[in-house]
Amino acid sequence: MKYRLLLQFAGRQRQAFALILALTLAGSALVAVQPWPMKVLVDHVLGPKPLPEWMAALGAPSSKGTLLIVVVIAGLVLFALNAVVDAVLAWTWTRAGRRMVYDVAEELFARLQRRSLLYHQRAPVGDTMGRITVDSWSAYQVLDTVVVAPGHALLAMAAMILLMAQLDPMLTWISVAIAPLMVGASFLVGKPLRAAAKLKREIETRIQSHLQQTLSGIPVVQAFTQEEREHERLQQYAAVAIGTQQRAALVGSINSLSSGLVTTLGTGVVLWFGARHVLEGTLSIGAILVFLVYLNSLQTQMKTLANTYTSLQSINASVERAVEALATPPEISDKPGAGVLGRTRGEVRVQGVTFGYEAGQPVLRDVSMDIRSGETIAIVGPTGAGKTTLVNLIPRFFDPWDGRVLIDGEDVRDLQLQSVRRNVALVLQEPVLFPMTIAENIAFGRPDATRAEIEAAARAANAHEFIERLPEGYETVIGERGGTLSGGERQRISIARALLKDALILILDEPTSAVDAETESSILEALERLKADRTTLIIAHRLSTVKRADRVVVLRDGRIEETGTHAELMLRGQLYARFHNIQFERHGRAAARTR
Repeated sequence: MKYRLLLQFAGRQRQAFALILALTLAGSALVAVQPWPMKVLVDHVLGPKPLPEWMAALGAPSSKGTLLIVVVIAGLVLFALNAVVDAVLAWTWTRAGRRMVYDVAEELFARLQRRSLLYHQRAPVGDTMGRITVDSWSAYQVLDTVVVAPGHALLAMAAMILLMAQLDPMLTWISVAIAPLMVGASFLVGKPLRAAAKLKREIETRIQSHLQQTLSGIPVVQAFTQEEREHERLQQYAAVAIGTQQRAALVGSINSLSSGLVTTLGTGVVLWFGARHVLEGTLSIGAILVFLVYLNSLQTQMKTLANTYTSLQSINASVERAVEALATPPEISDKPGAGVLGRTRGEVRVQGVTFGYEAGQPVLRDVSMDIRSGETIAIVGPTGAGKTTLVNLIPRFFDPWDGRVLIDGEDVRDLQLQSVRRNVALVLQEPVLFPMTIAENIAFGRPDATRAEIEAAARAANAHEFIERLPEGYETVIGERGGTLSGGERQRISIARALLKDALILILDEPTSAVDAETESSILEALERLKADRTTLIIAHRLSTVKRADRVVVLRDGRIEETGTHAELMLRGQLYARFHNIQFERHGRAAARTR
């Protein structure tokens, strides 16, 4: 079943595989007839035997000198034809096989992109990359191991067995009888090989994840001088990987030894009987030489068949990982017949929502709130209260366990996912930028935006001036995750990106928490422009941000503790007021220290 899922990708290359089949047939026929010039040379040129009637009828010269020339030319022609067929076959198979690999990689990438945020939070990036860049090759390997290599071997064996039977039926039966013993030896090591291959793939994934995580967090690694420890961890993984590969190599060597022993014994038996037949005069010297060539080729093809099982065990781990990713449906997907959310009015309603990341451990508990079109809601609360989880339900990054989220009165689960997310813009606490030009980053949500629209969004986000000062302006390519820009600059580009998207529902996740007061003022000014005529949910701790909201929602332990304006909540003197007073006192002490 799992192999069939991967082999479906071969159907897209059916024309190429039809050509591969034709070339395989031609190649098998050429391999089968290639030794025959040697038989003619030994029996009819060097030996006294007359030409058979069928060769004479075809016009073969009776003169030994002329026949020698014909034999040499025939050998060269057969070799050249075989080389050409092999080259064309390799070129066609490489093209079709690699195209299939990239088809699988593209499908894996598309599917993994659509997995939920929860999946990506749990799966290491290195593991996900490994599935796309490494495990996608399992499709090529399966086709080569299960179809192409065995198919070529079977066709070549059939042609050779047919010709061997013409030379000596008894020797042919002996040769064929040895074949199952070679295959049986491979099955004995199949299970250990499969276990070793699975462990090897797991270790390789750990190494990829370790490298990705370490290099992504290199500022922290260097700041805490942990380079040596991270290097030692990589050495430990490498040591385990080497040990695993050694075990796999040992098992493979045992398999080769057993197959080689069977092959050697079989060759000895054939040689003994063949020599007896020559001495008895029932087989010519040329015929036994050709037979031995066929025997060697037959054993080579049989090894290919015998290796099919062991090769499958080696790639089984990659196959399982690729098939798992291809067969697992995305956690968040469109219902059949889902509607399309057009240009939203921006009305959001959360009704009795309960949700968590682990079964039996809810993060939100029966949360309900109504947000009117154009209203700004500040969401505050202690760490772990569920603030980010609540706003992530609106663009349907997750589906609630109970309750529902509505936009303009429609449950988001009844709407097409893309249409919902088109109407929601995000500005995150840690802006995510890509290693491309600043213009491309701003236009990420609207790739067709004009330069004038991009610059207008940057001006509104107070980003135009610093962008113009960069060496290439808007065409400046920024570093990985925007590392060549300051935190405030990255945030303003993120705001410009949200402005250009022009969605009527805006989610701000602590957008000023990691910047200084001057930068915060510039960002808040840009946010005021961004919030205009939009429904805005803002997660915030700073009072300067919260005070600008129409309403404040206070979360604690996954429940709404209080709701009201800043002034109303201060008058109540409950949880929000305590937060306010603690922060006010902290700011007061900080200000006193600076005087």
